Amino acid sequence: MQPPRATIKDVARACGVSTQTISRVLNDRVDVSPATREKVLAVIDQMGYLPSAYARGMRQQSSTLGVVLAGLQHKGISTTLKGITLEAQNYGLDLILKELPSFEATNMKPLIQSLMTQQVMGIIYAAPEVGDNWVQVQKSIPPHCPPIVYLKGNPASAPLSISIDNYQGAYLVSNHLIAQGYQNIAHISGPLDWFEARERRRGWSQALRDAGRSVGDNSLQEGSWDTASGHNAFTKLLKGFPEMDAVFVANDQMALAVLSCAWQHGLKVPEQLGVAGFDGISESAYFIPSLTTVKQDFRGLGALAVRKIKQLQEPEMSSSKVGADTTILTPELIIRASTQRSIERA
Repeated sequence: MQPPRATIKDVARACGVSTQTISRVLNDRVDVSPATREKVLAVIDQMGYLPSAYARGMRQQSSTLGVVLAGLQHKGISTTLKGITLEAQNYGLDLILKELPSFEATNMKPLIQSLMTQQVMGIIYAAPEVGDNWVQVQKSIPPHCPPIVYLKGNPASAPLSISIDNYQGAYLVSNHLIAQGYQNIAHISGPLDWFEARERRRGWSQALRDAGRSVGDNSLQEGSWDTASGHNAFTKLLKGFPEMDAVFVANDQMALAVLSCAWQHGLKVPEQLGVAGFDGISESAYFIPSLTTVKQDFRGLGALAVRKIKQLQEPEMSSSKVGADTTILTPELIIRASTQRSIERA
């Protein structure tokens, strides 16, 4: 015979606090001291307490999704959220959004407990993998947590994940630059604590090595995804890698700064300098010249995450794309004027 399920009064008694304090912790209220919050969460874990609303939700079919995100100022993340929102509407699902103060925020226990009290059917963790945040998040997941689908990171870092093949996209665009006859191809990376930035750098360096090219430290500069950092990184490349005749930039926003800086230095694109980006933002087609880029389907990524959680609830709707624990989407190389040197010369 199973022991009776712990109640909120049991938890309060064990912690020596009121039931109202337990509710404040579960609802992620700020008017609780860190020491009390930590003690309450530890007792909840030990006793296996489930808030009554969540316990009822386990016996009912929920129509609410939780979404945890950070970095909405980044276009890829905001567009992914748009995909999540539209697909949730298609299924008649409600969304509860929780925005993290930073990518490094890893204590998810209060936040997830709050989502659990609202009976979410699943959680989409839409904050990309930065440092070891995915691993640390999983260490703080409370018992009886609904499924969490992680977006945009290393598939090895999470049990359920959907990502885009950054390595393959970078390899494709670097090979394109090689095929256009560029000899000295530099790279401006994103911040290298991001998994995606490291994969794009890896694809670039491997393409060069496979073509028999050397990869020197002077051909790499690190940016921070924003336009200003692209300008600063390109200025450093001009000084430290003067033989550069092409640059693969880790996102389109930084590539815009490269095009502007090249014009300021009198460099003709694509004749003297090939420039390629990554992301495929809609504006890249209207840069001068139009930008060769690697397109990521951010909306499709978000929509697929919703379908994945729906499939976990309703296995009969499984498909080959959403059925696997790990899904890696292939990006698309879009060739435009900024790298078409051989065509320009023809």
